[in-house]
Amino acid sequence: MIEQPCPIKRVTPDDGLHYWFGYYDKRPWNAAGDKLLVHRTNFVDRFPEPADVAEVGWVDPTAKKPAFHKLGTTRAWNWQQGAQLRWWTDVDGFEGVMFSDRDAKGRAITKIIDLEGDEVHRVPYPLVAVSPDGRTGLAISFGRLTRLKREYGLPGEADPNPGDPSPRDDGVYSVDVGTGERTLLIDMFKLDRTVAPGEESPAAGKLHQHINHVMYNPSGTRFCFMHRFARADGIQHSRLFTMPSAGGEPRLLFEGMCSHYDWKSDKQILAWAGKRSLLGGGSGSGSPVKAVMSLARRALKPAYYALGKPRILMNKIMKDSYLLIPDAEDAPILAFARGELTTDGHCTYNRGGAEPARWVLTDGYPDMKIRQPLFLWDTKADQGHEIGRYPTPKELDGEIRVDLHPRFNADATKVCIDSAMSGKRGVYVVDVAGVTAAPAPEPKPTPQTAKS
Repeated sequence: MIEQPCPIKRVTPDDGLHYWFGYYDKRPWNAAGDKLLVHRTNFVDRFPEPADVAEVGWVDPTAKKPAFHKLGTTRAWNWQQGAQLRWWTDVDGFEGVMFSDRDAKGRAITKIIDLEGDEVHRVPYPLVAVSPDGRTGLAISFGRLTRLKREYGLPGEADPNPGDPSPRDDGVYSVDVGTGERTLLIDMFKLDRTVAPGEESPAAGKLHQHINHVMYNPSGTRFCFMHRFARADGIQHSRLFTMPSAGGEPRLLFEGMCSHYDWKSDKQILAWAGKRSLLGGGSGSGSPVKAVMSLARRALKPAYYALGKPRILMNKIMKDSYLLIPDAEDAPILAFARGELTTDGHCTYNRGGAEPARWVLTDGYPDMKIRQPLFLWDTKADQGHEIGRYPTPKELDGEIRVDLHPRFNADATKVCIDSAMSGKRGVYVVDVAGVTAAPAPEPKPTPQTAKS
């Protein structure tokens, strides 16, 4: 790993308020690159309540004196993913801003506004992903998330099926952006019972499940998502699925621990994942050996957090790592940057620039000195660059944490991050052109197939 710090600039005002963009799967820059979307609030030290308002607007990332240009407000947001804020362009080239909000009855919806802040369209559901052509969105139950994984939910949203572990009428929906028509593509009852040949359902129809992290592939023909539940021993179990965007059969790609991911191409996904065979099945019943393993599993998570989330525990002991997972049946899974990128992070490929999908951008959770690392991985040279390491307040952790959530601009010369390095939430731009524009050195040997 080459240590190569890159120039960094705060692009939001230092006015005592708090700014952030949101998740790593959306690009905050507009097409011209002269506007960058952000949220703004006057508090940062607690989870939002249903009536709490966040402002949405943009800043000029090139301005010498940052200024916030307010476009509107939202009451449907959280710290991790904001209000699903994004740029939206129609077939005629109109550029607007899309984000989640609530209607007059308090129901979560999606708004599209113009750059004057005027509403031009609304969709009656909050969208988590939008197809490349802007015509179709994907939606999930935020009430389910609010109950089972609050940091990704929307305060005040109720689970329509609180007593059902795997409801037949809740899952991933396709939504026509123009008409607002919603179609259930896959439900949790079917996902619960979709298993590898010869396997039994790991949730057994009894453990309460949810869906999160929905993402279209680059062409919009398929999408991936996470099917998750807490095991009887408290360990989170993750199942990575894909399926056709128009509907069809789900394909189970990986099961065990799966965290953050991005599509490398229409046929391959990069993910931080691990089989976690050391943790067993999680039933915690039966023999004395199983009882001891259950106690050990229950103690693992608090110990991990108490030690400052040491990367050696997950990477060296649990064998978690980055993996290239094909969207295909019975295809080999490949190791990626093994021994180099050794911490879970929010990974994305560059979509533009001279060589699309050459660069992987990712970050890491705070180290023992409470600093968050930022990395670029050159897939052509098979070489990593640590381009920054930034302090973060210890008190901003858990569901109010400030992850870097790095995002590329259009040509992979700049990176946008959220950070509280100054003690307040802010948005920063890192100039990475000195790395991504440099000629590639000779590549290392091809990575080997990952061991299960």
